[in-house]
Amino acid sequence: MPSTDTDLKNQRRLRPALASRFPDCDPARLPGGFDRVGDIAVVSLVPELEPFEREIGAIILDLHKTVRVVAKRDGQYSGEFRTLPLRVIAGEERLTTVHRENGVTLHLDLAQVYFSVRSAHERARIAALVQPGERVAVLCSGVGPFPLIIGRHSGVREVIGIEMNPVAHEYALRNLQANRALRTVRFLEGDAGQVLPSQGRLFDRILVVLPCGGEVLLPAALDALRPGGVLHFYDMQAKGCHSATVAKVEAACRERGCRIRPLQVAVCGHCGPTVHRICLDAVIEATA
Repeated sequence: MPSTDTDLKNQRRLRPALASRFPDCDPARLPGGFDRVGDIAVVSLVPELEPFEREIGAIILDLHKTVRVVAKRDGQYSGEFRTLPLRVIAGEERLTTVHRENGVTLHLDLAQVYFSVRSAHERARIAALVQPGERVAVLCSGVGPFPLIIGRHSGVREVIGIEMNPVAHEYALRNLQANRALRTVRFLEGDAGQVLPSQGRLFDRILVVLPCGGEVLLPAALDALRPGGVLHFYDMQAKGCHSATVAKVEAACRERGCRIRPLQVAVCGHCGPTVHRICLDAVIEATA
């Protein structure tokens, strides 16, 4: 469900409510909000608050009447499919939900797929850049938010999403059914480095969404991008340090006989206070 003015107001009420209930705790250590995915609130708690986690979950449910589940982050994104360890601390015992974002409906299971609600603005940004008639490919497309939002908000000719996680792919197919009007969107399962070349066509725009290790997909992406096409390459870098990301793409371009013309680097998230998720937008040109 999208955030509403009431949601934001109640999020601002969370820390004062917790400070009142736990007066002996340092207010700065209390959660000041949470990520909302559908009707699930995902909250981070410092170790000293873990004995009170169920009570904190109950307070969140009381403040947010449309939240049905409160889950605590139980680790960091990890594993082949970068899933986030979560544990339900209040409400219904489930991690499946229906999330609505940028005009599309997304079914997902937070226990089995990667999904970042914080990338909503970035997905809208990319959709606004897509020009009418373009062919677009999204590598590591997850449950389908990028392709579906591009299909909803642009005049794209075709957008494909390629995803290796079989559970995420099944959800992407389900989400395509849930957004029936989006007839320009297709989802394919498998290793994007192998599936993309099998399409037998060039694309005007390619997104490499995998934020860690996505450089392994650059050769396939560059080969499938038409001369003068646009690459959106996501990466994790230290705050303010973008040159390493540009260097990765430059190196891949040299190997493929093309060159990069950077357009901009957009900061679109973070992993801790000093590491940013960034997107390099660049035109890839043929060498003379």
